[in-house]
Amino acid sequence: MRRSLLSVFLILPLAVVVWPVKSVDAQAASSGKIIYSFQGGADGEYPYSDLAIDAAGNLYGTTSQGGIDCGGYGCGTVFELAHTKDGWTHQVLHKFASTSLRSSPDGSYPTAGVVFDSSGNLYGTTESGGKSGCGTVFKLAPNSNGGWQESILYAFGCNPDGRQPNGDLVFDSQGNLYGTTFGGGTGTGFCGGSDSAFFGCGTAFRLSLNPDGSWSETTIYNFQGSPDAAIPVDALVPDGKGGFYGASEYGGAGPCSTGHGEFDPPDGCSAVFELTPAGAGWTESVIYSFFRGRGFARNPSGGFIVGGPNVLFGASSSGGNGFGSIFRLEDSGKGWNQDILHRFYGDPDGRGPVGRLAKGSQNTWFGVTRSGGANRDGTVFALISTKAGWEERVLFNFESGPDFPEAGPAVDSQGHVYGTTLEGGSKSYGSVYEVIP
Repeated sequence: MRRSLLSVFLILPLAVVVWPVKSVDAQAASSGKIIYSFQGGADGEYPYSDLAIDAAGNLYGTTSQGGIDCGGYGCGTVFELAHTKDGWTHQVLHKFASTSLRSSPDGSYPTAGVVFDSSGNLYGTTESGGKSGCGTVFKLAPNSNGGWQESILYAFGCNPDGRQPNGDLVFDSQGNLYGTTFGGGTGTGFCGGSDSAFFGCGTAFRLSLNPDGSWSETTIYNFQGSPDAAIPVDALVPDGKGGFYGASEYGGAGPCSTGHGEFDPPDGCSAVFELTPAGAGWTESVIYSFFRGRGFARNPSGGFIVGGPNVLFGASSSGGNGFGSIFRLEDSGKGWNQDILHRFYGDPDGRGPVGRLAKGSQNTWFGVTRSGGANRDGTVFALISTKAGWEERVLFNFESGPDFPEAGPAVDSQGHVYGTTLEGGSKSYGSVYEVIP
């Protein structure tokens, strides 16, 4: 799961179905390579983000550090990798600046990816910076000089509106932006080890464009901690009914005890929630609580892919046989059931999926593991639905040392898979990879 860069610190299912699976090392049937290595400093360092792909096949993302100095560390960048006939050309679109370097406080330390609007503008978040130092929502607009102009749409105030936004944003059909914060808000329950009274359990928020061109922020929900969701992970996903699905790192009503006394959190192995518009406000409901044991998935690593009405696909960093899993949740009308599509078993299969899955061709999902595989440095994998069940194929094994991918992949119109690694590459400041299945 994607953790906050700045926080280094029971609705039981009715049934679990284990689908017949097999794992095939398909390295010989696919090709993979590093297409860019970050050089550090002004070039950018340590990308946590997933990638956005435009119509021309160019890639966009963020680095959490590098760029302009922020007291010993760069404040982070937004970058583009342009696809040319000769390969890939890297360009820094924006370098975030510390408060002391700008008359208007900028953001710093982005860990989420960026999203496009219909006019080609980019939007994203930073975990820190802004007037209160608790993060920002920013916009990058192409200018007449061939560059990009940044503007801060909203600076979070820590409490009660939230702190440390670290998931991708999503638009609704009216052009409003939605996202989540890792902490802050008014939640006072158990939030996964944080000091709830100070940090909060996170929020969901909306940004709406005003007639004068400014943006207004509304906190649409404050997560409360177990048995409610706590600490949302990754992006919200439209539910097709005007609301959103999401996942949390902690919370829920499922028991999570291991019998280790003070090392055990109270109940709450993570949760799936749904946000629904209700009049002038929003309601939230926990529709599924993960729990420890019996081969179930727990601790979703990112947001979901909607596979149809009341069907969600996701990856979990824990559970299964201990190394994570790919799962499906489906509403039977009497509750949500969890089906295990694949359990990871370590080497050479991979361990610890990170981020969201990406949809490829029909009945094919792509994902990434943080470690494991033939070189124990992580994998890119495909999960394919066949008549015999679900088949996992390892497409690429990272091999340049501790690469540590921290985000899920993206797929272009040709079926090529792209993503970032937090470290690795020629300078160990991270990289962008391409895999052709």
